[in-house]
Amino acid sequence: MKTMNNNLASKFALAAFLALGTLAVTSCNKDNSQNGQEIPEGSSQLVVRISGISDGENISTKDVKGSTSSKKSSSNSVELVQSKGFDAIVAVDNNVPSAGETTLSQAGLRASNGLKAASTPLTSTTTYRLYLYKNNGGTYTFTKSMQFTPGAETPIQVPNGSYKWVALSYNNTDAIPDADVSNNLILPENKDVLYATSGATDIVINSNTAPLSITFNRLYARIAIEINTLGMFAPINSATIAVTGQSAKAATFNLTSGVLTLAPTGGVPALTEVNFTNLDGNASRKVAYYYTADQTAQNLTVAVSNLKIQLDNNTERDFGVTALTQSKSITPERGKNHRFLVGITESALTYGGVNWSRSNLYYKPNDPTPYRFYHTNPQTNDPNSYFSFGAHRPRVLASANAAVDACSLVYPAGLWKIPTGAQLDNVTSRGVLGGLLGDLGLTNVAGIDALVIVQDALAARVTNSTATAAYSELTPTAGNNSAYGAATSSVNRLRFNYNGYMNTLGALDNLITLNLGNTYGSYNAFWTSENLIGSPIINLGVKYQLGHTTGGNYKAYRTTSLLSAGLLGAVSVINSPLMNIRCVRDATWAAKSAQPSYNPMPVYPI
Repeated sequence: MKTMNNNLASKFALAAFLALGTLAVTSCNKDNSQNGQEIPEGSSQLVVRISGISDGENISTKDVKGSTSSKKSSSNSVELVQSKGFDAIVAVDNNVPSAGETTLSQAGLRASNGLKAASTPLTSTTTYRLYLYKNNGGTYTFTKSMQFTPGAETPIQVPNGSYKWVALSYNNTDAIPDADVSNNLILPENKDVLYATSGATDIVINSNTAPLSITFNRLYARIAIEINTLGMFAPINSATIAVTGQSAKAATFNLTSGVLTLAPTGGVPALTEVNFTNLDGNASRKVAYYYTADQTAQNLTVAVSNLKIQLDNNTERDFGVTALTQSKSITPERGKNHRFLVGITESALTYGGVNWSRSNLYYKPNDPTPYRFYHTNPQTNDPNSYFSFGAHRPRVLASANAAVDACSLVYPAGLWKIPTGAQLDNVTSRGVLGGLLGDLGLTNVAGIDALVIVQDALAARVTNSTATAAYSELTPTAGNNSAYGAATSSVNRLRFNYNGYMNTLGALDNLITLNLGNTYGSYNAFWTSENLIGSPIINLGVKYQLGHTTGGNYKAYRTTSLLSAGLLGAVSVINSPLMNIRCVRDATWAAKSAQPSYNPMPVYPI
């Protein structure tokens, strides 16, 4: 048997593939046909494929006359406001959520490559129309148009030549009108008009024509009103939502010149709670859109009242009839995304000048808001609430060069942080002479009780604290609200539950089995940020808070744990105890959120 030269065989296979690909797309041979069509001499077949919708920020002013910019708007306005029982971030930005992406998947995409997805797919039932204009010596003559749905396109048979093409869709199932002699189309009002064109570069259709791939941009401005309770880690059971100040104008569009002529008047799109839909089935994030060709500033007011959310224990939290009312101005830009965001978050408990979370941090895998606080602040040995030093996942050792403040990953991004040692002064015992006691050096479980007994003899109870066998608590100076239950409830008091901690680890493992020894029910323990972010940490003493009830009193100390480096596979990790995290508000958030690049959605580390 003869053996064919490998190089020759590869070339033969490539030639065969290219020949088959050409036949699948175009043909200029009248004996060849596609889908039963016989193609006359001098004609070819054009096959259209839809890539999707861009993020709406790439429309070019050279293709659509009257647009104000071809660059993404950098406008950003974020503030934190207080309402009855909750806080809310109120923002105007360009971070409009894409349909078909969950909160978690969007964050993952940004974390892996720093960019959003290139395009959003059209649904298989969405209609669009392709218009073809043949170039006859610089004069464009309408040749034909065809309406399609994505994935069901038939080849278009056209005479060979140079063509300008335009594609139009209303991003729904509506029929798209054919062109008339004026090439002007009266576009509908308050519809998501999608547009794409060959622009200044014609497509040459002949036997070598490649498939035409189309990515749509938006022709109108898209304005999203988003109401979410991501910062409450709970779906919305019900709410009354009212939006005023909105206006939607249509336009007449010239297919060949790209000129938009604004309609003289417009309508007022209905935007109440019935017009809001759950984003990807997530009832903690509700969005309503409207679309306008007008580029005049709109003064919008959003009011939310009668808010009720569903807690993890299947009870309902009712924030009453008082409305949160906020107003913002938006200047629409054609082809751009704009968002008016009201992101509702749990309010803080204020004690000693520090704004505390109502409960400990825990991690809920595969949830739109995986970093969250317990709704009822229970005493719990939930493994998902014990973190090693600098780690963003529970029961996993942190990389030695990638310590993370896990509180910053609670929605909205960066509002919460791990407390500093100084922020614990008012929840820490003082010595018999009045000063704060020095740090304990606790290195193993066996030595805890003996060392604490020594400190207890010198320590006064934590000022204004109340102690029980299972927890200690203090009365906040602000933050108490009836929506969270009685004034003495576990989330209306600054309560530290005795959840214990795991002080020594045996063999390093990818996922550490929790062993709290005799600490559960006896101690609370949570990390501080001392020697955590932005400083060397290996072989340094890292501070955490340790508290317990002794003699009917609550006594608490800033303690020290010595860290060491270990090797887990090929990764250097921090060998660390496991304990709870209690978050506080970050006083620098206002400055951080004022940056143009700020996005309330946290970027979750891989």
